Amino acid sequence: MRTHLLSISMIGLLTACSIETPSKIITLKNETSKDKVDEAFVLIRDQLPSQKSELLPVLVNGSGEYVACQADDLNGNGEWDELAFVYSLKAGEEQTLTVKFIPKEQYPEFQKRTHVRLGKLFSKGDIRILDEDMHDKYNLPRGKDINNPYPYQTDGPAWENDKMGYRHYFDGRNVRDVFGKTTNLMVMDSVGIQPDGLVGNTYHVEAWWGRDIMSGAQSFGLGGLALKKGNELIRLGVMMADTTDNIDETYYKKIVSGPVRSIFTLTFKGWEVGGEKIDVEETMTIWAGKYGYENKVKLSNLPEGAKLVTGIVNDFNDMPYIRKDVGNYELMITHDKQTYNKVWYMGMAVMVDKNNWTGVEFEAPKKGPGISTTWCTELQPNENGEYNFNCCAAWEITDPKFTEREYFDSVVSDYAWEISNKSSVIM
Repeated sequence: MRTHLLSISMIGLLTACSIETPSKIITLKNETSKDKVDEAFVLIRDQLPSQKSELLPVLVNGSGEYVACQADDLNGNGEWDELAFVYSLKAGEEQTLTVKFIPKEQYPEFQKRTHVRLGKLFSKGDIRILDEDMHDKYNLPRGKDINNPYPYQTDGPAWENDKMGYRHYFDGRNVRDVFGKTTNLMVMDSVGIQPDGLVGNTYHVEAWWGRDIMSGAQSFGLGGLALKKGNELIRLGVMMADTTDNIDETYYKKIVSGPVRSIFTLTFKGWEVGGEKIDVEETMTIWAGKYGYENKVKLSNLPEGAKLVTGIVNDFNDMPYIRKDVGNYELMITHDKQTYNKVWYMGMAVMVDKNNWTGVEFEAPKKGPGISTTWCTELQPNENGEYNFNCCAAWEITDPKFTEREYFDSVVSDYAWEISNKSSVIM
């Protein structure tokens, strides 16, 4: 899909004030032999001229057109911290862009290609988008009482781009699920709302936009978390039948939902593991144009001998997973009719930063009370104490080429290669 561009001459909104403010010329250079489509870029505030707080940076190309971008306030202090954008470059190509500064009220409205949402039911017909929410260990929002219906649209936060959608079960199960999409429009605002104004699993049937396609089973889904201690796999959270969480408090916070990237955090305080308490913070970032999203995990501590684990559900798989390394990443790739009732082909992958890779992979038991039907990989913290991995998924209805195992493999491998070989930004 082409990046949405707005012509300055058409908009006619640049005031004399904005024209006179300092600008910055940057050059993007693809030094590889491959084309790059919708490559992600970030410029931090300190890299750009200092400006009045009421002005925001925006990008302009050599033709005088605005380039889709967003000025993000990541720490919530009311001032922007990063300028994020995506840009396509052919092999060996250089492109020069100009960073200008304009008032907030004049900022262009770009086509929205990413989105994050947590919708919560307060009463019939009253579903609100929340920037923050939490529940404690005794307040699991299960909604079995007909007079107290389940409050969360799509069971928790949902995030999407112009390729795929994902969701997290915020009710204590902490399963990571996948929505297949057949449109590049942002649809999660309306998904999971019944005609009677209550929330419900309306996404379990195919609609014009797509549907929920992955079966989570007893797994943590795609890219969920568990802890391995000895031979035991300890779930981050509990099962549907449990009434008390093994996490004291669970928090959601939206950081930004913008045209080219969206970011949110999930924080789990007091995860009880063998008599110890662990705090976990996950930061998910989804960019436009990619069949996946980034995940950064931080832990307060780990019990002695324990390892953090992620992986991919495999309850509907007949084919083995593919293991390979590409650039800075170790890849675990699956491809099979691993959708509901094995109707469609779907590919899933976890891309682990090599600094977080231990080389230990294993399959969870087929049955049991903990994590099961999952291909797992152990993780180790990098020198900053972080765990970094990307999750990817694709559906044959989005693109018929995804019926081919080799094609999905190539898409994931190209993604890992691209973010391992970033284009230069010359300031």
